[in-house]
Amino acid sequence: MVAAAGGAMANDYTSPVIAMTGGAGSWSTAFGTTHSDGLAFTDTFKFSYDGSPGTAQGFFANFVNFDAGPPTMLNFSWADINGTSLPVFNGFSSGSVFFSVPVSGLITLTIKGTDTGTASYGGTLDIKSAVPEPATYGMLLGGLALMGLAARRRRS
Repeated sequence: MVAAAGGAMANDYTSPVIAMTGGAGSWSTAFGTTHSDGLAFTDTFKFSYDGSPGTAQGFFANFVNFDAGPPTMLNFSWADINGTSLPVFNGFSSGSVFFSVPVSGLITLTIKGTDTGTASYGGTLDIKSAVPEPATYGMLLGGLALMGLAARRRRS
């Protein structure tokens, strides 16, 4: 019975909220962790930025570790950002590469898998959001001025 219970255990990791660096429509950060017990894991990373709607792009990866004894690695089975599924791959290296995932507000990245011994992974997350160019504000002010002139002419 003890052996059966051991198979249900997991080595889960939850990060504190990671404040992304940057601003004016572009934020970035690095993340990662290590697993070493041969169990399934669910890792949860939370990221904060100004919360504007935008798109996420990035990657995370692990490479087979040949340093001590038999090779060890991570096998990823699932990943998502705020519920949007990400592609995962496994082999000599394992991980995910993703582009143009819609995001806003607090971002939660969930990664699931198993390890075959001590292995680590790392990655980056970049957020891009639309920031109006100065010319856009100029056109807005010019349009408002024209609307004001048109309204004034109608009153006269």
